[in-house]
This record gives sequence, structure tokens and C-alpha cells, in this order.
Amino acid sequence: MNIRDRYLGSSLGSIWAVLNPLLMLGIYTFVFGYVFKSKLPGSDTTLSYAIWLISGYGPWLAINESIMAATTSVVSGAGLIKNIAFKTEVLPVASSLVGFVPLAVSILFLLILLVIDGNLPTWHVIIVIPVTIILFWFIIAISFFLSAINVFIRDVSVILPNLLMMLLFATPIFYPLELVPGILQIASQANPFYILAEAYRECILNHNIPNLIALGYVLLISYIIYLVGLKFFQRLKGYFDAFL
Repeated sequence: MNIRDRYLGSSLGSIWAVLNPLLMLGIYTFVFGYVFKSKLPGSDTTLSYAIWLISGYGPWLAINESIMAATTSVVSGAGLIKNIAFKTEVLPVASSLVGFVPLAVSILFLLILLVIDGNLPTWHVIIVIPVTIILFWFIIAISFFLSAINVFIRDVSVILPNLLMMLLFATPIFYPLELVPGILQIASQANPFYILAEAYRECILNHNIPNLIALGYVLLISYIIYLVGLKFFQRLKGYFDAFL
């Protein structure tokens, strides 16, 4: 499902693709920055926690939106598959890119908050570009598996929001890695979603170059999952017609 189809029939149409993440980020900023006045240790500003949270939550919005859209892409594109000759692999790939909108919105929102807070961005912000490429390659790799399985087991798209919610709270995005106990902290450090969120935090918030070894690890995993996932998708796509 693309952005235009998702908001078809609404008064504002595709504008909701920008407004929805903007409203969500605004709520988080208001609640944590002005209601709870949450602060990071060593910080004097009430915006510090909201800024820290959004710097990691923005990439998660992209992951959530993209994976949800990609999982249902083949089922939603049943009419195209049956009536037009084209590469079915395009569907999950194209749907995976819908998360770019909330990601872009969150980054712009974050940069505005940083300026308000007196923490001006540096040249490190351009590192967001290669990090984003790795992020979406990882999402596309996963989408081949989920979109193919969902054709045969529609429950996948039903349970997926709950699984993503569990994954969100299992990933150190709302809380620092230091709060994760023992062996779970090691597991969290190997979590690609955490590594990607931290990469955004490093280059936008902390003005540092992200951990290149960790990003290389995610890149390698993405490459392997992509190759296996594409093969998996191509093996099953011959049976799609019978289940669509």
C-alpha cells in the first residue's frame, strides 16, 4: 500500500503522511519536555530527554511504517500481479520506502528542537545519508520474507503490530542501554535496530561519527538477509496467484 492509497478518501489526502508523525513527535515533546519536564543526567534543559528520545524514535517510525506497508504489499497488489506482467519483487521494495516520509519529518523536527535548545547541528548530520541507505536496505531485506509469508498466512500482518511494539520496548530507544541488565545488554548491542537508532543519535545529537564497526555488522547482516530473502521470495512467488 502506497501513501496515496493509504489516505485515499480523506480530506487532506497524502498530507496526513507528514501530519501524523509530526503530531506524534509534538505529543512526545510536550509530554516529556513540558509536562513531566524529563531531563537527561547532567542536562539543564527540559527538552533534553525529548530530543534524545526523538533522535532514536524517528528511525523507529520509519522501520514500523515500512515493515507494515511491505508486509501487506503483495496482497494489496493482487490486482497488479494477476493482470499485469511485471516483477513482483518491486512491490515489497517500493512499499518499504514509505517510511522515508516519517523519517524525514522526524529529522527536520529534531533539527528544529536542537536549534531551539541551542545545540546547533554540525557537519556530522550528513552522515544521516549513508545510515539511511543502510536502514532501508535492512528493511527491504526483511520485507521479502514477510511479504511472501503473508500471502499464505494472513495472520502475519494481523500480529505484526504487536510484535513490532514488543520489539520497540525491547530495544533501548525509550531508555538508555545502561539500564539493560547483564547478558541482555550484550544482546541489545547486537540488535540492528538499536545500532541504527544509535547511529542517528551520534551524528545528529552528539556530533560524532557513528560506530563504523557496528554499522558494518548491520550492513553485512542486511546483505545476507537480502540475498536469502530475495531467493525465498522468488521461490514462493510462483504460488502467489493461487492464494490471492
